[in-house]
Amino acid sequence: MSKNRNIELENGVLTTQMNANTNEFKEFQELLKEKSESFSLKQKNEIELFSLQIKIEDYLNFHEDENNITPVGEFLRMYINKLNLKQNKLAKYIGLNPTNFNKILSGNRKVNFEISYMLSQIFNLDPKTWILIQVKNEYLALKKNKEKYFQQFNLDDLIRA
Repeated sequence: MSKNRNIELENGVLTTQMNANTNEFKEFQELLKEKSESFSLKQKNEIELFSLQIKIEDYLNFHEDENNITPVGEFLRMYINKLNLKQNKLAKYIGLNPTNFNKILSGNRKVNFEISYMLSQIFNLDPKTWILIQVKNEYLALKKNKEKYFQQFNLDDLIRA
């Protein structure tokens, strides 16, 4: 005897946007706030890390606006700010000169595979995450700046040439 695991959702439940101006939402928000006050610092940090992970996954999977690119350094700065870290402390911890680390944060230097792996270990992410953000951003910038140029290339023209 197996239970039917296909649960029909009521109209609107988890299928439409939630209205943040309703009393229900405000009560729910208050309940979450009260519950979170009992969490340890470690639990709060885990929640913050998870919320940032969701933000990055959303950016990687759904963001296609080449006019609104979020650099790796901006995501990294979110982690630093949420966890109240000092950027120099993090730079020294991973063995990077603070000046070079600041260049990553400002977008003047790319994250290499080794740094990506270390950051992913610290923040509990897939090691490819930081590299994927960079690749996505490079793709979006290229699309924005050279899309018309690339339109001249197609298989029919190649075959005819």
